This record gives sequence, structure tokens and C-alpha cells, in this order.
Amino acid sequence: MRIHHLGYAVRSMEASIKEFLAIGYEKLGETVPDESRRVLIQFMRLGNYCIELVAPMDADSSINGIITKSGNTPYHICYSVDNIDEAVGRLKNEGYVLMERPSCAVAINSCKVAFLYNRNMGIIELVEENTSNK
Repeated sequence: MRIHHLGYAVRSMEASIKEFLAIGYEKLGETVPDESRRVLIQFMRLGNYCIELVAPMDADSSINGIITKSGNTPYHICYSVDNIDEAVGRLKNEGYVLMERPSCAVAINSCKVAFLYNRNMGIIELVEENTSNK
């Protein structure tokens, strides 16, 4: 597994983009709405470091619980894997709980992603990358 990005929950996409630009990040593409998760996603880069800003689209957004509890905060690490089904199976055998089955992520070229949770690790995301990802 390789680190792909750090997921960062934010209340306001516009305000957060402005702050990350001010400290030297650059936007990667445009903000993408993910209708199934009810979130807006913006990837940003600083050198070789990539973050994913995730903001709620509305009251039904999957990110609202994290923002309500913790405010703007990093909340997951995403790892790139060659085979998501094998990686999910291995992690489940190691005690991780599957939060979201592998499904397409519109903001990552429709690559398959899955979210897992471990009480000693927190939330992780897996992305099955193609050679043409992002």
C-alpha cells in the first residue's frame, strides 16, 4: 500500500481552499460533487503531498457527523492498492470493519474506493488505482 492522500473534513469548501492556497497548496482540477456521498471534493497538492478537502453538500451529507464532532479536521488516510478486493479481505481478517463497500469515486477518475475502520487506527480509505489515475 502507498499513501494516496489525506482526507480533510471542512465546513466551507471555498474558505478552506482559500486558506490552503495561502499556505502554498495548489488546486488539482475543479471541485467535484459526489452525489452518492452528498459531499463536495477538492484535491490539493503541496509538493508531493496531496490532500482531499471534503465538504458537505447538505444536511444529509456523510461528512456532517465528523464535522459536528470535530470541526475542520483531517479524518482519514487513503492508501493506493493494486487490488481492492484482496486488500479489503486482508484488512477485514486483521480486524478492520468495512464501512463502505468498494464503489466508484467520481473525484478519482471513477476508481474503486472502500472505507474501513479500526478502533486503533481510525478510518482509512483504499483506492484501486489505474495507471491513469488523477
